[in-house]
Amino acid sequence: MRRILNIISCVCALALVSCVSDGKVNNTSGDNTPSEDKGVVTISVGTRTESGGERDYILSIFKNEGGKATLVRKYDSSREDMQKPEYIWLIAGNYTATVVSGTAVNATFNEAERYFYGSKDFDITAGATTTVDLVAVMQNIPVEVLFDQTITEGFLDGYNVEVKANEEVKLSYTESKKGYFIMPEGVTTLSWHFVGTFVYEDGERVEVDKVGTIENIELKKGYKLSFKFSKDASGLLGGLTVRVDESVEERDDHFSFSPDPELKGVGFDLAAPYNYAGGERKYVATSPADFCAATIVAGGREYNLVEEVVAGVTLTGLNTPQLYITLSDDFFNALSGGAHTIEMCVTDTSGGEARKDLPYNLQGVNSYDNTNEVLAWAGGTTQLSATVFGSPASVALVCREGEGEWKSFAAASSGVNTYTAQISGINANRRYEYNLVIDGKTVGTSLAFTTRDGNQIPNSGLEDWCTSGKVAVPFRTADNAYWCTGNWGSADYVGNITESNSDVRPGSTGKKSAYLDSMWALVKFAAGNIYVGSWGGIDSSVQATVYFGQPFEYNAKPKAIRFWAKWNCGIINREKSGVGKKGDPDLCKIFCCMATDRHKVYSGDADGTTFSPSDANIKSGDKRYDIVLYSAYFESTESQAEWRQIEIPFTFYGEDPNQVPTHLILTCTCSGYGDYFDGSEDSWMYIDDIELVY
Repeated sequence: MRRILNIISCVCALALVSCVSDGKVNNTSGDNTPSEDKGVVTISVGTRTESGGERDYILSIFKNEGGKATLVRKYDSSREDMQKPEYIWLIAGNYTATVVSGTAVNATFNEAERYFYGSKDFDITAGATTTVDLVAVMQNIPVEVLFDQTITEGFLDGYNVEVKANEEVKLSYTESKKGYFIMPEGVTTLSWHFVGTFVYEDGERVEVDKVGTIENIELKKGYKLSFKFSKDASGLLGGLTVRVDESVEERDDHFSFSPDPELKGVGFDLAAPYNYAGGERKYVATSPADFCAATIVAGGREYNLVEEVVAGVTLTGLNTPQLYITLSDDFFNALSGGAHTIEMCVTDTSGGEARKDLPYNLQGVNSYDNTNEVLAWAGGTTQLSATVFGSPASVALVCREGEGEWKSFAAASSGVNTYTAQISGINANRRYEYNLVIDGKTVGTSLAFTTRDGNQIPNSGLEDWCTSGKVAVPFRTADNAYWCTGNWGSADYVGNITESNSDVRPGSTGKKSAYLDSMWALVKFAAGNIYVGSWGGIDSSVQATVYFGQPFEYNAKPKAIRFWAKWNCGIINREKSGVGKKGDPDLCKIFCCMATDRHKVYSGDADGTTFSPSDANIKSGDKRYDIVLYSAYFESTESQAEWRQIEIPFTFYGEDPNQVPTHLILTCTCSGYGDYFDGSEDSWMYIDDIELVY
């Protein structure tokens, strides 16, 4: 990891005297603005080690004048009150920069206690930039001791290697590890001394004592001592083999320079939020190197100012050390009103970068918030807001559906710089455009929103199934299930005629569909079906009662029902009532009704109770067609082998178009004459992903 620090220092003549007192330096003193008698020094300091991580450091700058070095700046990265400013300027003259990292410990095994030091002289010329590459060299000599397995397993009574420069600079190694030594002045030799007791297999113990030296010790080099013992070698001392590897080179910590540019507002503070109501905002970036790139991120989009022309943005000074970026109306008009953080980034040819977050409050319509959206059968409401500065005579928000006519809604102040308006007449799943009008004049760019979808049928994707005894139920629980099937009548005789299936429609995110089958159930024909409703049971004469429909909350008015299906219309081979004739194709049927109640069907009275929304406008007796306000009906006698999406519009059959239905009736069957026990045993249907279209 590398830390890049940019150090650019400045001090006036008076500050040079006042900033040094009792060895302490006020690193924030001095006039930190450019002037003709000043120049810029860029010092890049990168704290990187072979083990990774960043190191704290102290950077000092001395002014050399009259044979005396005066400390004028001091920065300590470990102290909050001594952090460097981004740019510092220096009066013309000769200077010395020093960097120190770590503590000078004579000998240590702790890598964190290594000591680095570097210094370099440089000159500052008024009006010019000076670059200083300051390298901090590690002042420690790394010595790694490695003990072979013959040492660790043979010297059972212990072993030790002492490495030292003198009696004050030494370390004792009892295991393989690396140590660090600061060599005393004038000393260039390290000595080592091995002591241990080797235990042979027969229990014999032999004392081993051996010494050696490493000559011509140099900075920026590492040394490795490898110890190995051979019990078969002739002579005791010859049994210990020591290899000194001087080829290991330690990497220095390079406190190397790469200054970052500076980005400022022209005549204003970047950090202060700005209430923008028009005009230009100008920014200036300065760097010792030429600028090569500039980007802006606003409204969730990134703009490359070098490669593209951005409306309302002017870029001047590219490929020079001073870059200007100007933002104006056309740029801000593309953003919504309210609080924004615009990210601006400039990059120079040396890789230096300045990135700033620019806080703005923009006049115009605010982004849509649907928390106040209320849908309703006859049209819902929502709330729109805008950011407005000052005290205008009139404020309105205009809104339209799609490309329709604009409607104006008066807005009132609801907080600091905020106006809101209540919008009426919205519908579910519609796109609306809205804008701000102040004193009769449109302000900013319009925004758009899409209202929430209306309520959907529970388990409309037919993904949730459970089992109650033998019966497959198309809902997560059998108790209070929203959906029902004829399985309750067929399960004890021929099994389930409607089940879940893994054959789903193309592009489905689900894993299940409903499969409807038809078959002969011992004494009667059983038609595969699935419907919103409940099972009423079978009486002693094997006649079934079912209830079509369930309560449904209409928070909007559906215009159609849409579903995916495929089916086979077999040739009718079972005929009881004569409604379906043998030899004719069977009837696939799907219908949906928005109603005011449920509808009861009793198979023992098919003519009196069978429900057919295709003639729902006929209101007669027990059929209770008067409960139907809207219906959508689909039937076919032609087979459909592949999945097909079908959408059926609702037709109004009621008397009062403002009447809100309370129930939903939906049924699907592969044998449309099943209520009369007529149909084909070859008929089947798959159905998937049913939805109300708003």
